[in-house]
Amino acid sequence: MPSVNSTPYATNTKTVEWLEREKVNLTTITIFRNGGKVNLNSGTYSLIKPDGSKLIDEAAVTINANVAEYTHSAASLPNTLQLGEGYIQEWTLNHDGGHPDANFTYRRTVSIVRRRLYPVVYDGDLTSVYSDLASLRPSSLESYQPYIDDAWFTIIRRLRTEGGGLEYLVISPESMFEAHRHLSLYLIWRDFHSSLGQSNGRYLDLSQEHYKLYQDEWKRINFIYDYDHDGKADEPDLRTAKTPVVYLSNPGLFGRFRYRTTRYRS
Repeated sequence: MPSVNSTPYATNTKTVEWLEREKVNLTTITIFRNGGKVNLNSGTYSLIKPDGSKLIDEAAVTINANVAEYTHSAASLPNTLQLGEGYIQEWTLNHDGGHPDANFTYRRTVSIVRRRLYPVVYDGDLTSVYSDLASLRPSSLESYQPYIDDAWFTIIRRLRTEGGGLEYLVISPESMFEAHRHLSLYLIWRDFHSSLGQSNGRYLDLSQEHYKLYQDEWKRINFIYDYDHDGKADEPDLRTAKTPVVYLSNPGLFGRFRYRTTRYRS
């Protein structure tokens, strides 16, 4: 029977996958090895619910420029579907590097959400601080978007790993603005410094300055939060600090807790 090998292929999964309920959602996966995309031949896609049953069962994927794609219809993600954590994608792909008849299975965690959280920082927010960034940008880059995106995913991961809450329940994205901008500038200046191969200099000083500012802003982040997944601010006049009180058994009264570790809500 054909078998897969132990080569550690990468899916470049930066954070949990979000699927919005009652909307058409395109989800994709790309497999990488040795700095490039792995050639994909065919594959199937499954979406598994928290109880283990399959919402989508081995549906054929589309291969476009060695990217596997699957489009969820709005009807496949109805408003009766439970919101929150615990969903899993399974991509079963046939690609180069294994036996021609062998498939590799890649898993990715999914959150079913009412709304995604989108960033609010763009290039103009960086050049408003340093007007010379536009002229300093390498010719290989059309914008500073790769740094902005990397900073955004770092913030999302940090929110989750440090118990700051579920990003898709934050309904005041502007609360992340300063932390996101400073982290983006830190990544840019650090990269510029690295390309010079020097032990010190202006770019290093700027990167360190913005990293400190990022850490300071991170401590001050507070936002308006949707505690019960209903799409509305539960306490619009009370901004929630990102560091929550976590109850390991029963939570306190509604007005007393910051964030409750409920897996999902209907």
